[in-house]
Formats: sequence, structure tokens, C-alpha cells
Amino acid sequence: MELRRYQRFLKEIKVSYTVLSKVDSTPFEFGDAVTVDISCTGVALLMDEPISVPVLLQLQLRIPSRPYGLFVLGKTVYCTAIEEIGMYRVGIKFVGILPPDLENILNESTKDAPRAEGGPGEVV
Repeated sequence: MELRRYQRFLKEIKVSYTVLSKVDSTPFEFGDAVTVDISCTGVALLMDEPISVPVLLQLQLRIPSRPYGLFVLGKTVYCTAIEEIGMYRVGIKFVGILPPDLENILNESTKDAPRAEGGPGEVV
């Protein structure tokens, strides 16, 4: 049974992130990642290192069709090791006020991307 309200797209988009709330970190912790899939409510990232759950992140999505990055806030909801490739899949739910054109930008940048198969699990 599909629990997701919005269509997810299998699309690789480069992302830079900043950890905003983590007690044991320096004031800011930065990193780069790539999306596995994305929707209007959240994103799954592929990361080199594990990340705490929950933690607040600022994400900069680098949309190829746009000259500027798209900034959103998100909260991690899961972090799962992918042992075969030595990386981590991290689910992030968007929070706060989203850019008003987020849905249009995602539709535009993912128009040729395959749709992700749904299934039970986190609603992201």
C-alpha cells in the first residue's frame, strides 16, 4: 500500500548541506551529497558518513536548469547503511516554509526522471 501523498522521482541532484542542530558538533558542519529520490515533501540522500536522527539541516539543491541553488530546511528521519557500497541513505523531511515554486522546479527538473516505486515505510 502506497503511503506517500506526493510522487517521488528517481533523480540525482547535487546537494550541499549544513548541519544546524547537533549538540556535539562545531557550530557548523558542512557536506555534499546526491539525491536518490525527491518529492515535494522530502528527499533521500546518499552520503559518505552517517548522520544523526533527528537533526536539522539546511540543504542547497543544485537544480541544473536554474542559475541559483534552491535552499530548503529539512529534518533527518532515518539513516540506513548501504553496506554493498559503503554509504548511507538518509531520509529528510522538508520543514518550515518551502520556496513557493518548489513543486514547479521539481516537476521541471524531473520531467524525464523515472518515478520511484512506492511501498510501506517512512512518509517522505
